[in-house]
Parts: sequence; structure tokens; C-alpha cells
Amino acid sequence: MPYLKLNLVAVTIIVIAYMHVSTTVPSLHFVGGIGGWVAPPEPNYYEKWVKGENFFRFDALVFIFDTGSHTLAEVTKEAYDTCNTTNPIYIDTWGPATVRLNVVGVHFYICTMYCKSGQKITVDVKPRNITF
Repeated sequence: MPYLKLNLVAVTIIVIAYMHVSTTVPSLHFVGGIGGWVAPPEPNYYEKWVKGENFFRFDALVFIFDTGSHTLAEVTKEAYDTCNTTNPIYIDTWGPATVRLNVVGVHFYICTMYCKSGQKITVDVKPRNITF
């Protein structure tokens, strides 16, 4: 009988601890919303879209675009500011493209074809907090 009480206490502690764990499931962010990753209809289109999103580590960005019509490139801040496409960190020319946000910090993405028209985003990835 003492073992039963000990097991019951252990199970109760585990259940209470589990109930206090704050878990969050990674999110998918469809860049540009329903319009997808296209030449922006207005200059600040993607800046406005980013303001409505919260990006956390392990989330994913989904760029919906037609292959041959657009590209996706991760670039440095300097390349982002000037729309320089010569040395991207990463480039994907096949749509749709998905980018996992595995690294906390600021990331810069552009379309190498329409960057100067405003087809670019800055993503500030925050750590995913798991608390007990």
C-alpha cells in the first residue's frame, strides 16, 4: 500500500508540472497573406504585413510564388537596403518556398527581380519561451 501512495504522489506531481508548462506550436506565416510573394501593389505592402506578425524560433515562412516569376533570397542588411543581389546568403528560384526560422535575430529577404519595387521583408525572430 505505501508504494501505491508513493506512485499516486509521483503521478500527481508530474500532472501538475505538465499543466504548468507553457508550450507553443510553431506557426506558418504565409508571406504577403492571401496575395502571396508577388510584386507589391503599394510600396509599403510587405512592411505593413510584417507589422501584423510575430515571428518565433522554429516558425516557418511560406513564400507562395510562381517559378520563373519571382525569387526568394536571404541577404545581408546592406544588400537588403540597396537591393544588391550579387551575393545572397541563400536563394530559392523554385516556388513555393519555405524557410524555417531556426536562428533568433533579424533576417532580410528579397525578391531578386522586384526588390526595388518593395518586394522585401525584414523578419525579427524572437526566442520561443518555454516556461515551467
